[in-house]
Amino acid sequence: TEALTKTEEATNRGTQLSADWQAQQKMADQLQGKVEKLKQTISRYENELVTLKARAKTASSIKKINMQLTNVDSSSTVAMLERMKDKVNEEESLAEAYGDTGQIGGSVDDEIDAVLDTPASTSGSDSLAALKAKMGIQ
Repeated sequence: TEALTKTEEATNRGTQLSADWQAQQKMADQLQGKVEKLKQTISRYENELVTLKARAKTASSIKKINMQLTNVDSSSTVAMLERMKDKVNEEESLAEAYGDTGQIGGSVDDEIDAVLDTPASTSGSDSLAALKAKMGIQ
C-alpha cells in the first residue's frame, strides 16, 4: 500500500508538473509573440524615421533651390554673364601681355642699362643756354 501511495503521489506530482510546464510554456510563447510584435513595431518606426529624414532633406533642398530661383531674374543673370566675360577678357589680355613680354629680347634690367649707357643729349642744355642768353641771365 505504501508503494501504491507513493506511485499515486508521483503520478499526481507528474501530472501537476506537466500542467505547470504547459502553463509556463504557454506564457513563454505569449511573451515571445509580444517580443516579435515589439520588434516589428520598432522596425516599422526605424523605417519611418529614415523616410522622414529623407523627406526633410529633400524639402530643405527644394526650399534652398526655390529661394535661389526667386532671387534670380534675367537681368541679374545677364549681369553675371557680363562680369564673367569681363574677367575672361582680362585674363586673356594678361596672358597675351605676358606672352609679348616673354618674346621681347632681354629683360627690363637690360633696357634700363641700355638707356643709362647712352650719352645724354646736349640739345636740352643748348636750348637752356640760348633761353638764358635771350633773357640776359647767366
